[in-house]
Amino acid sequence: MKERGSGNESGSRDWRAAPAEERNARLASELREAAAKLDPLVTLSRSTQDEILQFRERYEERDANAPLPPVMLRQLRKGSRRYLELQGRLRDLAVRYEPLADLVADELRRLQLDPTLRYAGVGLGTAAALTLYDNYLSLLMIMKDPRLRRLVNDPDRGYGIEEDELSELVERLNSKSNRDRLRKLVDAWDDAPEGLSENAASALEPIRRTIESSVSYRYAHEQTLEASLPTKGRIRRAHFLDRLNHLADDAVGTVSEVFGNGIGLVETRKGKLWNQEEVRRKVLDTLQPLDLLLEKTPFRLTDHFIPGHFGHVAIWMGTEAELDALGVWKQPAMQGEPFWGYRQEVADGHSVLEALRSGVELNTIRQFLNVDDLAILRPKTLAPDQVVPSLIRGFEQVGKEYDFNFDVETTGTIVCSELPYHVYPHIDWQTEAQLGRFTISPDDVAAQAIGEQAAFELILFYHDGRQVEPDAALRLFTDLVGQVGDET
Repeated sequence: MKERGSGNESGSRDWRAAPAEERNARLASELREAAAKLDPLVTLSRSTQDEILQFRERYEERDANAPLPPVMLRQLRKGSRRYLELQGRLRDLAVRYEPLADLVADELRRLQLDPTLRYAGVGLGTAAALTLYDNYLSLLMIMKDPRLRRLVNDPDRGYGIEEDELSELVERLNSKSNRDRLRKLVDAWDDAPEGLSENAASALEPIRRTIESSVSYRYAHEQTLEASLPTKGRIRRAHFLDRLNHLADDAVGTVSEVFGNGIGLVETRKGKLWNQEEVRRKVLDTLQPLDLLLEKTPFRLTDHFIPGHFGHVAIWMGTEAELDALGVWKQPAMQGEPFWGYRQEVADGHSVLEALRSGVELNTIRQFLNVDDLAILRPKTLAPDQVVPSLIRGFEQVGKEYDFNFDVETTGTIVCSELPYHVYPHIDWQTEAQLGRFTISPDDVAAQAIGEQAAFELILFYHDGRQVEPDAALRLFTDLVGQVGDET
């Protein structure tokens, strides 16, 4: 796996390639550019460290018998992606100027290099490396908790996170070779050149403040960094235990996948709304972006193994024109592949976002209407400024694999009823604890349209192939879901 942010490690050779009379000027120019890059990275690192601390505090205050809410799951994944990118950029700077720490007096003279410039480069490399380790020490607050460690190490293509990426980063930073490299930089910084001018010292003051405010610098300077880091044995043991948990999850998932794929092939007839053009037109005229679609298919064997009345949930993403009017296609998150392709899919009528056994995909309403029952639910509590972010979250799910473990806390794999859980994170979803994981069923989603505090409104309801009149729809819907009023 290519390390994030890497690819610029040879930058420190640029000044070496210059003619002798240009080396100092070129290195000075490089250092100015590097210092301009370092300052915002240090600021972002401090902010990230505070966010990790606040997240851990909220995590410890939560109900331990409930799943992490969608908002916290999203914070965890977005924070992981930003953290990995930040660490990669800091590593680039540290590696870029690390060779300067190896230069001795004879080499400086041979290269005709200004010792002050060499020292400034060492300072930049040291500040970047120490900030890297400060971030690492903050990350340990997450990685020491087995549950959080499992969640952040799950792959998620929507966030560009690979499996075990954070654990691999921890192992690399904790390796003896990398700790020795940090020690080399710190020692070179501490060994300031003689005769450093007052102007030079003043120019280096921002770097000095960054270095001396670093927790890792204090540890490294006091020869106690190793005491603050987990031993290799602890890391290996945690990794082993995580693998056992994955093995248990995989066992459940494999059985579920084989079972689900097998019985999913059994369909005794077509749904009562199948090929009903009048129904299709009415549904299309009714739907608005982010409406939920719930269905029942008693003619499929899978339906008999899903608890409750409804067996499947999907999200209507809207038409191309509607999404264009909302400005979705212009959002930064929607630029590039694969998101450009989604616009064409939507233009072709593929606006139903659903998680099938083949994965999360966009389908047509015609395909979806192979059902007997259809309920359209519209969010009541979605603020205008939440609409576009919710749609983007929906598109981010496309292409993910089906979650045969039915675990709402894993964001890298998705089952149909987990789509609303992640797309509408502001809603207090009801979940159930089963086999050591938290699940959400289609009826749990449907229950959000019942009661005085309902988050959704029932807009249109077909039961047993026929439209239910509005005045009777919610009563029948409530009876079928098995919830009464405020019990949700």
